[in-house]
Amino acid sequence: MKYPVCARVLGPLTLALNNHNATPTAQKQRQLLALLLVRHDTVVPVTTLIEELWNDDPPRSAVTVVQTYVLGIRKKMAEQLGVGQAEVAERFLRTRSKGYSFDVQDCVFDLRDYQSMSAAARCAAKTGDDQRAVNLFRAAEALWSGPALVDVEGGIPLAAEISHLDHLRLTNVELRVEAELRLGRHREVCPDLARLTMQHPLHERLQAYYMFALCRSGQRDRALASFQQFSRSMQRELGLDPCQKLQKLHQDILAASDVSVSAMLNSRHAGYLIGWYSPEFRTASAETA
Repeated sequence: MKYPVCARVLGPLTLALNNHNATPTAQKQRQLLALLLVRHDTVVPVTTLIEELWNDDPPRSAVTVVQTYVLGIRKKMAEQLGVGQAEVAERFLRTRSKGYSFDVQDCVFDLRDYQSMSAAARCAAKTGDDQRAVNLFRAAEALWSGPALVDVEGGIPLAAEISHLDHLRLTNVELRVEAELRLGRHREVCPDLARLTMQHPLHERLQAYYMFALCRSGQRDRALASFQQFSRSMQRELGLDPCQKLQKLHQDILAASDVSVSAMLNSRHAGYLIGWYSPEFRTASAETA
């Protein structure tokens, strides 16, 4: 049986039942629901929920308080759905050995759909179906309405889950851009890459893709200027030079004539960039960790 339940975490936390907003308003109850949703269909131990809510300073009544929060969510869901709390406990917010789980099988749930579409997109890219990969990646991206759980003040466990989602989102964007570059859409992806490099100003892989796309679309001067700006940012923020692969791309663009740049990047020599994932391409978080 399908229930009119909609949950969202790829943006503000949302729990809608029968088209009515049932999202908790109390901070700790929101944290609990958010953590159960991002770890959907798996058991979240009570100890983890306690860590999320109180870090290393829980009250003596922590287990009882967690039970109260869970019962409160179940009660709200039961009222809105017109069913008993026992049915909510059986279908959705389940009590498990030493913890709880939120089963999203009978829900509309953005994260589950995002994970499914992203996996299918990656599979399509690996098998060479770049157009299908792009379509699926774009459909997955459209599920986001802002940063993950942007309106929830999370503890350590939830912060780790949000960081993972942010990383997954950016990685999928990189893979989609790769597929578009393989399809020859260099000019089309330039505006997207301009925005992404502004959002992630120390991300070397995105910078490489941007330079590549600019050069392939006949904007060699902008590609060179972009590298210079990026290099200055790396020095100013991290005290580092761009990685050797990025410097090599810059030298290749710099040394070639306007005519030969296109030929050079059309050759197999460009394989070191497109489809190449190496730890040498750094992000700001990797450098400052």
